[in-house]
Amino acid sequence: MNLLKKYFVFFFVLLFTSSIAQEKKETDKKEGDKKNTEKKEGEKRDSEKRDSVYIPNKVVTRTVSDTVHPKDREKNYNRWSVNLNVGTNIGIRPFTTGYYATTPNYFVKPEFNHVDFNVRHMFNTKFGVMLDFAYDNFNADSGSPDFSNNMYRTSFQGVLNMHRTMNWEEFTETFGLQFHLGPGFSFLQAPGTTSFNHYDNIFSIIGGATILIKVSEKLAFNLDYTITSNLTHHVALDGQSKLDPSLSRSGLVYSTTLGATFYFGKKERHADWYWENLNVKDEYKDLLARVEELEIMMNDTDKDGVPDYLDVENNTIGGVAVDTKGRAVDLNNNGVPDELERYLNNRYGDLESTVNNLISGDTNYSNIQMKNMINGQYVNVFFDFDDTRITTGTISAINFLIKYLNANPDSNAEVIGYADEYGDFDYNINLSRRRAQRVIEMLVRSGIDPKRLKLVVKGEDASVPKDSKLARQLVRRVVFKVD
Repeated sequence: MNLLKKYFVFFFVLLFTSSIAQEKKETDKKEGDKKNTEKKEGEKRDSEKRDSVYIPNKVVTRTVSDTVHPKDREKNYNRWSVNLNVGTNIGIRPFTTGYYATTPNYFVKPEFNHVDFNVRHMFNTKFGVMLDFAYDNFNADSGSPDFSNNMYRTSFQGVLNMHRTMNWEEFTETFGLQFHLGPGFSFLQAPGTTSFNHYDNIFSIIGGATILIKVSEKLAFNLDYTITSNLTHHVALDGQSKLDPSLSRSGLVYSTTLGATFYFGKKERHADWYWENLNVKDEYKDLLARVEELEIMMNDTDKDGVPDYLDVENNTIGGVAVDTKGRAVDLNNNGVPDELERYLNNRYGDLESTVNNLISGDTNYSNIQMKNMINGQYVNVFFDFDDTRITTGTISAINFLIKYLNANPDSNAEVIGYADEYGDFDYNINLSRRRAQRVIEMLVRSGIDPKRLKLVVKGEDASVPKDSKLARQLVRRVVFKVD
């Protein structure tokens, strides 16, 4: 018996270390591919773009580039969970003639003779693996000679999140369905028998289905039904007789359990319940957007006087002039409605002209006027959706700040990054930080002392309507504040 226990422990350790080794191998491969890619990209950059960027109280050693594509979104979900289940089993076969195990009545007299525990790791929201341990007890039913035997099992199974595969989140985020299947090893312990050496080694195939009921982001209840198909029985489940090797040595056990699933990790959600915001995907589905617009037909959502079904830009800012198709009038094609641009020019003058005048030595613009323009957020650097590349049309804003700081050597500036509301909160924080860092890189490379610059991260700007494409364009920006 001690030898069997050692074998059982060895088998468990082997499976567990194998799964960890495989995961580490995949992680190392991904990191190696990433390093190779970064190395190749680095060889293509000139030496000027290899400088370190200084941010007050922090030195960031990284490759400097004026146009950087955003990194792939990290998997924003947890992967690990632990399940603890208690329930009942039904031993179907094999039994010695005249011997029977207890068949429980689930509602009148349930028999709690099964316990299992498993650790699960999800590779993504749909597929994962779990390491499982289980205990079953088989007692004699009424009319059967007395016996009480135990079965211990371990298995390594694949897991499929069927509710994520079928996109159940479209109608529920509370209920889930999983399927699991894989090989296992069991041994039967029958201490009261003399027909064999008190235990039987059995190889098994285990499969089942689990219904999940989400309680919170860290806890779910589950109802599981599992079928254990034993392939190499040497004795019956009652332990009273040996099986003929020339005949079938298979066995069958059903188990039904109730339990709890505990989720672990620093992310907000586990892979079982994570799904990307469908509205983000709709940004790239023009046809679907057109269909949605046609459903509301004659409505005029943005109050621009053009019905939605004719409105090409059904999200213009209120009070801005539009053409017959509902598009904001922008004759110079600089991305800013002419009326809004005219207002800024009348009050503060054209930004590009102001910069050119400063370069040429024109002193008609006072420091106070320049400071008011900067702090009033009329000097902005804009970005495309989910991007950190500085658009060509906003380079003048950076030049404007450079000229102001050069003219005022005692002045410091805050570089403040923003993102729109689309996407995950943590991702938008990181995106707005990278936008501000990109502007700081340009300022430093233009001769501004990095000690005069302060990085400020604001993340999402929720001050504009989320469903307005033009309004969201105006908040994907970096602004400045000078003292």
